[in-house]
Amino acid sequence: MLPSISTIPFSSSFIDDQQQWVDRISKTFENNLVVDTDLPICIFQTPENLTTEKPESYVPQHIGLGPIHHFQTERYSKQEQMKLTTAKTMLTPYKITSHFKKVIVTDNLKELVPELRSCYDLYFDVNDDTLAWIFAIDGVFLIDLLIKLSEGDSLQLFEDIVMLENQIPVVVLMEIWTALEQHLSGVCNNSFLSNVLIKIVETRSPLKFSRRLTRIDLDITSRFHLLDCMYHLIVNHNVSAKNQFNRNNFLDDVIDLEDVENAVQMAGDLCPGANAFLQPLLIILKLPWDKIITLIKKLLGENPAVLEIDIPSASELSRIGKTEFCMTPGGIRDVEFDDETNTFYLPILDLKSDSEVILRNLVAYEGLMFTNRTFTNLDFTEYVDIMCGIIDSVKDVRILRDKNIIEGDLEDEEIVKLFNGISKSNLKTDEESGLQKTVARVNKYYGNVPRVKVYHFIKKYFLAWWKVIAIVFSLVNLMLLLFQGVCQFYECNDRVGFGFVRFVSVVGNENNRLFDY
Repeated sequence: MLPSISTIPFSSSFIDDQQQWVDRISKTFENNLVVDTDLPICIFQTPENLTTEKPESYVPQHIGLGPIHHFQTERYSKQEQMKLTTAKTMLTPYKITSHFKKVIVTDNLKELVPELRSCYDLYFDVNDDTLAWIFAIDGVFLIDLLIKLSEGDSLQLFEDIVMLENQIPVVVLMEIWTALEQHLSGVCNNSFLSNVLIKIVETRSPLKFSRRLTRIDLDITSRFHLLDCMYHLIVNHNVSAKNQFNRNNFLDDVIDLEDVENAVQMAGDLCPGANAFLQPLLIILKLPWDKIITLIKKLLGENPAVLEIDIPSASELSRIGKTEFCMTPGGIRDVEFDDETNTFYLPILDLKSDSEVILRNLVAYEGLMFTNRTFTNLDFTEYVDIMCGIIDSVKDVRILRDKNIIEGDLEDEEIVKLFNGISKSNLKTDEESGLQKTVARVNKYYGNVPRVKVYHFIKKYFLAWWKVIAIVFSLVNLMLLLFQGVCQFYECNDRVGFGFVRFVSVVGNENNRLFDY
């Protein structure tokens, strides 16, 4: 039981801690009352399960932007000098370096700090002046990077600036850019900044756009940050016109437990004594082996198996299902399966060295915004799930390359590694989405292919029986070996069946290989 306040000794440190908490919570409460903004929580700390899976895709490796990573001790000293040098170079033409504090920090960003705090899913225990300076320095640095990137520079830092935890709110960039332009010429519009963001999304997006994007496609006043701009443009590109399966037990691929139960019941009816051996077997099979194995692998330092959506691979669909793959110039909402012509339509993927980081952070962003009830669908996540499902090997990648569905300079082996390394999302929408219906049609068609139907029939009605027989035979063999050991100890002779036991034991060991799948 936790002690009550009356039982806690009131040391000076305890009183100080309480006062700090009161000061922090009262300031947070006041900020929430005075802030009048439509900005939702849109910058998150990445969940631990993702950062553990592949930390380099979510945690900045070279540059930290914003209050989450600005003061990272391992890279603060190096990146701070780089940021200040970049800021000085960029600000010099605007003749603003001497009054940077007044024009950018004091007159603009400090007033925005309460609104900017509301964009994050955690509280920063620093004062408004500190946050204003962080956003000013990092905002100027980011604008300079974005301009260089839009002009064709190849920046290694792009992977860092597209990460979810590293996002700077667009309103910060707009305020800084407006202040610079007005200080220089007295007028400003955000069309330049909008064009810069559009150009970056066009050149770095993993999904290819079939037409030139314009400012009509991206109203930056309603967007939250760079990652949100990319997400918005990808998901809403050319909108037109899966029964997901989460493997709960690794034995499900081999054994249908319902069939095993039926087999055990029939065996019990035929031979009542068999239940004594078979019931413990059922208990063992029903154990949550996936969780047990995942825990063991975690203790051993191994990565747990990646769960994938239940859909055949591209090579299986092509070879067994005679499915044709065809690229669509549209976006992810144009993914479609025509069961009349047996054609699977997929958008063009242009994969580069930074595509995995972009894909992972877009999926993480959509999932967190969905959990936060800001987004109502999981279109991007479901699309990535489909690609993870149909790409299992280099053969799958080559089929999609031949159909111009996959482009880019990323090696085939790296593409396989990319999609085999992303776990299937466990989030679900209230209603079945278009992408889920598409997967369901693919599975229905593939399941009706005669060769596949025969396989499923054998798997359902025979494999469970063979597994039961193999396990029962192994148990009987074990008992006979124990009996043999007892006989040897007590010098049993062949009259009690020692010779027969030895024969069955030898035969059993040989036959066990027949059931070793």
